Amino acid sequence: MMMRYCIVCLLLVIVSFGQVNAQENRNGFRLDTIYKPGAKRQVVKAPVKKSVPLKSSVSRKVGKWTLSGSCGMSFGDYTSIDVSPQVGYRWNEFFSAGGGVSYNYHHSSNRYDMNYLGINVFGRVNPVRYIALQIQPELKGSWGKSYGKKIDFRYVPTMLVGGGGVIPTGTGSISVMFYYDVIQNEYSPYGKNWVCSVGYSFNL
Repeated sequence: MMMRYCIVCLLLVIVSFGQVNAQENRNGFRLDTIYKPGAKRQVVKAPVKKSVPLKSSVSRKVGKWTLSGSCGMSFGDYTSIDVSPQVGYRWNEFFSAGGGVSYNYHHSSNRYDMNYLGINVFGRVNPVRYIALQIQPELKGSWGKSYGKKIDFRYVPTMLVGGGGVIPTGTGSISVMFYYDVIQNEYSPYGKNWVCSVGYSFNL
């Protein structure tokens, strides 16, 4: 009976020591002199891994060149073709600027048949995400026919002011903008109407 009791106690001591040793190893240290009275503990610290901050997948890239543009077509009694490629540079996440060229063709049966070719510059501000405000001065050259009369080449100044929404994509953004020509030259292709433009911008 006494022998059985001693064996049980010995097994309990061995199991307890194994649990303590495993727990200490998990906590990053071990005791080399646990059974030597008066000996100092020798602690070995486990290496600590430094956390590396992850870049947000929605963070906006700044300081990048962009290639953008818009185009529109309508056919029938009134035909309109608009093509406007632009190159821009984003100085930061709030401001971008650039310039481009544009071509507009407007035709109405027995009324007019006009061409507009011009250059433009633009400045865009993004006060908040998904919202853009833009100003775009333009200088166009126009020629064609109006009510059967030939129209010689002439310069037409315009200035589009407006804003709209911008939806970021993986390679750029899609924009839906509304503009109004504040100069209102009598030969302006925009007239007194608001202009809707749908475009796409590529990050270069």
